[in-house]
Parts: sequence; structure tokens; C-alpha cells
Amino acid sequence: MEPSSSHNNANLHETLQQRQQFISHVAEYVADTTYPQYHTTGILHQDAAIMKDGTAYAVLRAVPNDPITDMTIGLTPAWWTSTRGHNRHTIEHFMRLGVPGVAIGIEGSYRTQQQTTVLQQVQGLFNQSLLRSSHHIHRILDVIDSNNESLSVHTKDMILLGESRGAMIGKGILGLATKYNRNIPYADITAPCFPEKFSVTKTPNLMKQVIREPLEFVKLFGSIGLRSLIHYPASIDLHPHAIANNISIGPALFSGDAGKLAATIPREQNMHITTFHDDFASMPHVWEDIYKQHSNVRIKRIEGAHLTIAHSRTLEYIDKRIFALLLEVEHVGSKKAEDLDFSTVHLSDV
Repeated sequence: MEPSSSHNNANLHETLQQRQQFISHVAEYVADTTYPQYHTTGILHQDAAIMKDGTAYAVLRAVPNDPITDMTIGLTPAWWTSTRGHNRHTIEHFMRLGVPGVAIGIEGSYRTQQQTTVLQQVQGLFNQSLLRSSHHIHRILDVIDSNNESLSVHTKDMILLGESRGAMIGKGILGLATKYNRNIPYADITAPCFPEKFSVTKTPNLMKQVIREPLEFVKLFGSIGLRSLIHYPASIDLHPHAIANNISIGPALFSGDAGKLAATIPREQNMHITTFHDDFASMPHVWEDIYKQHSNVRIKRIEGAHLTIAHSRTLEYIDKRIFALLLEVEHVGSKKAEDLDFSTVHLSDV
């Protein structure tokens, strides 16, 4: 697959050179930081990945008892959310259906006992970027795959999901996939934000969205069953360390870097992007312009606002596309995107 343009590739290379010193390697991967949780359909493992610079990530690993595929769903959470609550529900949902999954939390989502210097802590907070997160996620996935016999999850062939922050970092994950020899034939991402830099002139539009969000919260509340509702508050991580890391990555999320990373994704990449009519932050018209030369990228606007991400119907739509993909993979006998017919997966409404 060739990148979108040599100009964009050069920009990415320049950015890589500037930020290379801030990208770390996995120093330690800890399996089962707590007791595994056994379900009738599989086992949920809570792991941790600790980078050499001290940055620590919580990792949720879902292993079905009877997998229907050896492709793994991978995701990283939205801003201010954890690997618990909503994101755990998503991973468990696919595990119940026989699809393995890995969710990698935000920086600082695992609180390690390992001591880091004050300088390392400060550097970690000030050196946050979507590109750095993308590299770290690939490197964590590499460690999981190199231990797949003991961890029971393969990460060389993956389906990428992502919401909000996770969808933005997903652009970097896709752009770097070839570098890490990772096959991601399909990505299904929801409400990626700010493909261009946010400016004060856009504040009125953002305020209109903020006003609409409470109504979406009411709709969301009504769509969640009691069993799930009990666990949803855990979606938000308010530990001081998590708060510090969420604040520190804020400027990167509003910087327009998501749009720059998106422009490095190969033109042949198959990707479905869901946006919402009342979600200004997603800026669908900008994404449509960025991907106008990508014939395999579909951007679809549906009713709702940003919080509609967590509505049950949003996952239902993703479900249908994921299982259409798995049927196509089984039918063709290949996981390579060039061998698959995506018109039956996401390029049409049929």
C-alpha cells in the first residue's frame, strides 16, 4: 500500500524525527495484574505494559473459549475513559461472540509500583502526542504477539476499532501498520475529532454541541440495561495520575494532528468512519475532504451527538459490519484487504 502522497509521508517522517526521542519501548509486560475473570464464553485478563520511560498502560485482553476467528479486535479508549465500563463492555461483547480482543488504556492508566524519577514523570506529561501513543500501542501489541502462546492472542492480523480519542490515535495506528508489519485490513472508527486545529472562532459551534449533549445522555441512559448501567460509571478514570495524563494530551487532541496522521493512511485502506449530525467536534466535512481520494473509506453521518458513541445502536451497526467482514474472510480464505470485497462489509448500505 502506498501512502496518500509523498508530501504527507515527508511530513510524517519529519515529525517522527522530531519526536523519536519521546517514543519508548516496552520494558515489562505483566500478565494478570489481578485474577482473571472467567465467563461462560471466555476469560478476561487485566494486564499492564510498562515502557522504559516509566509510562504505564492498562491492557485488557479478552480470550474466547471457542474463537470463531484468529483476527483480534484492537482498541484504545476515548479521552477521560478507562479500560473498564463502556470499553470493557465492548471487548466482552465481542468475546462472547467468539472474537478475541485487546484494549490498551491511556498513558498512566496502570498505576505501577515501579518508581520513576520526577524528570521521567514530567517528560511523560509534556511529551504526549497522538503519534507517540500510536507507536506505543504497536509496540505493546508486538509484545503480546511474541508471547501469543502464553497470552492466547494474535495481533498481527487485526480489526481496529476506536472512539473519539481512540479514533484519532487510530489514524496513527493505521499509518504505522506497515512499519510494524501488522495487517489491519479494516478499521471501524467512531467520532474522530478535530482533523484541523481548533480555534476560538469555532467556540460558538462547540457550545451548541455542549448544549445538545445532555439530551443525548438521556437517550443513552434509556438504551443501557440495568446490568450494564451499574458498571458504566467506571468508564471515567478520575485517578489523579489519569487526570494529569488526560490534561496533558488535551493540546494534542485539539491541535489538528489527527488530520495530519489521517493523511498518511494508505489510499487503499478500508475504513468506515461514523460521525453524528450534532457533533461539531467530529468535523465530518473536513474528514470528507481529507479522504476524497480514498475510495475504500466511507464516512457516514447518523443521528446523534458525541455521547451517542456509547448508545447501544452504535455498537449494533459496528457489529453488523464486523461480522460481514468475518464472513467475507471465511468465504475468500484470506485476511488480505486486496482479496476481500468490502462492498458487502461497509461500502454500501445493503
